[in-house]
Amino acid sequence: MVKHLDDDLASIDHIGLALWRAAHDWRHRMREELAARGYPWHQSAAGEVLAHLGPSGISQALLTERMGLSKQAVQQLVDQLEAQGVVDRVPDPADGRAKRIVLTELGLRDFAERNKVKRLIESQYRDRLGPEAFAALAAALARLAG
Repeated sequence: MVKHLDDDLASIDHIGLALWRAAHDWRHRMREELAARGYPWHQSAAGEVLAHLGPSGISQALLTERMGLSKQAVQQLVDQLEAQGVVDRVPDPADGRAKRIVLTELGLRDFAERNKVKRLIESQYRDRLGPEAFAALAAALARLAG
């Protein structure tokens, strides 16, 4: 019985943990860099909303589904971003009863800056791994996600 427990404890460092650590590193770099560039909301949970929001906006219902949070939690996060002038709520043209979350001018600048930071981090990862290993990683992750 003890041998079995030892085997279980030895297997803790697995691919899932490595993927989680890599994702955590990515998010930490994004948050830090964006805050340093004048977009401090990325340091809070509200910044996670923006990962799901592009220039065309998103319905609040779909945002809630994608984030995997309660309707109330997403509402609070969107309220925070709206108070900071990053997003607006507008009527959803596809459903008159629903709201669509859209980026303001400030939000669009944030979006453009996020793309710059993503390219910067990817470049750092590519330099660290080498172009072939980076391409293999990107392909493997696409296969896992697909």
